[in-house]
Amino acid sequence: MTKNRETIYRLIRDSDEHMTAERIFQLARRERPGIALATVYNNLNALADEGKVRRVHIQGEADRFDRTTREHEHMICDCCGKILDIGGIDLRHEIEEAMHVPVTSLELNVHFICDDCREAAAQGEP
Repeated sequence: MTKNRETIYRLIRDSDEHMTAERIFQLARRERPGIALATVYNNLNALADEGKVRRVHIQGEADRFDRTTREHEHMICDCCGKILDIGGIDLRHEIEEAMHVPVTSLELNVHFICDDCREAAAQGEP
């Protein structure tokens, strides 16, 4: 693994966020000032293809990258864009049981308003 790829992978692995390529690029430049945005994209694509990170597609937004590679769903705050992993629910099995067909893949994004945004709205903040 190249130094650039190691840096990018570590940034994702050590983060609780689901970061965009742009955010990863900003963080990577702190450690590797000469890194190019294209290098970040190329390495993210390779890491996702290798199954080391998971690409999260959000319609109308930049892809995010997740350190959790097992199949799981996400909750997305409609106000601030925060992404949370949904855990402990086997939706694939539930759908297979209900529909009597094998599910080949599952990608689900649930939209909600997070506690911070609800609290800010209650206090009259934008």
